[in-house]
Amino acid sequence: MLEILLWQPNPPEELLKNGLPELFRFLDLTGVFLNGILGGRLARQKGFDPVGFAVLAIMSALGGGIIRDVMLNNAPPVALTDRYYLTMAILGACLAWLWKFDGKWSRRALIICDGLVLGVWAATGTQKALALGFAFIPSVLMGVITAIGGGMVRDVTAGNVPAVFGGSTLYAIPAVIASVLDAILFSSGYPLLGMLIAAVVGSGITVMASWRRWMLPNMNDWSISMTPKQWRNFQKKRQQAKQKTRQNQAKSNPKNPPTEPNPQTSAPDSAF
Repeated sequence: MLEILLWQPNPPEELLKNGLPELFRFLDLTGVFLNGILGGRLARQKGFDPVGFAVLAIMSALGGGIIRDVMLNNAPPVALTDRYYLTMAILGACLAWLWKFDGKWSRRALIICDGLVLGVWAATGTQKALALGFAFIPSVLMGVITAIGGGMVRDVTAGNVPAVFGGSTLYAIPAVIASVLDAILFSSGYPLLGMLIAAVVGSGITVMASWRRWMLPNMNDWSISMTPKQWRNFQKKRQQAKQKTRQNQAKSNPKNPPTEPNPQTSAPDSAF
């Protein structure tokens, strides 16, 4: 059955009701639980009371899916009609209230599980939009919103700048990549394979980014901070430094002095 679900284009409806889809529902609810924990961790850092724990957990766990369903005009949102979603979010908040999750291994486990869920949520958001007849790019956008929307709402509610806006490791980029891959495979007739690959790729990139500290460049990395006059002085000092280096080389090796590069045959030097 697994082979049929993965490789048969548009598998029969009776097969979709069993097997692999149940696994992804389990991952979806697990993601709600984990994001409830993440919301509770932030509430603990802010010193909130139990109401604050519950609110941040619900926003973190259910915010992205609710935003997606509202934008797709798919009312009422699934998170409000399926009792398991709200229950898992509250359970995550309760666990974060009882346990700090500050240990090395607990943080690593949360990162790995959160990355896996990010891919699953990106895939479910993308497929839901495609199934409703939306185009490729809007569907990818819905996948990204599903994956990161709850975290953004949580951070704003707690008075923080959303982590996806910068200053943290890659998070939105893995969601984009997972959504694009899922949209391609869904359009090719392999929805379940697309969801599986999106989950693996999304989690893999997220975990690697956290481990290797991959981050997008910020504004200061690319901004031009020199005036034209400062740029000319910089170039002048650079040329003087090159000339001084050649003179020192000539003094240290008088028999084979360095030759000047031929401007007609040599490539221009980089500005940096």
